[in-house]
Amino acid sequence: MDLGTTIIGSVSVAICAMPFVITNRSKKKKVKQLLISLKDLAAAHSSEITEHDIFKYYAIGIDATKNSVSFILKTEDDEQSYFINLSSIKKCEIVKVGSSGAHSDKDIDKLDLKLTSVEKNKPDIMLEFYNAEVSYQLSEELQSIEKWNKIINNLLNSK
Repeated sequence: MDLGTTIIGSVSVAICAMPFVITNRSKKKKVKQLLISLKDLAAAHSSEITEHDIFKYYAIGIDATKNSVSFILKTEDDEQSYFINLSSIKKCEIVKVGSSGAHSDKDIDKLDLKLTSVEKNKPDIMLEFYNAEVSYQLSEELQSIEKWNKIINNLLNSK
């Protein structure tokens, strides 16, 4: 009787754990694919990634020696990639858009890293770190965007 209970208990635990194992493997696979895409983007511009962050929908990396930023935003419907040479960028700032308007700390609907070009006739580059329509819950995106804003501004100030 104890052997039967042990077998049933083991099978039950395995069945309950299976969704977590599958979800974790799927997440690791997506992260690995985003990193490969990010490195390929940098390599296509004769650059390499020296530091990076990867989240569910985006990957960002920097080549500090060549002063360049690579960014990939991947949703279910679309994939956007940006390679930015920081020598063409004047400043970098965080843009928070909330339901009560721009620069709101409550109910953030969108978080962008805005890169302003040195040339006035070129449009600003907006790197989307969070969009409430894509991801319903803001997690570590705020810390990530602040980190990358600081890194990019440090590189801009050092040139």
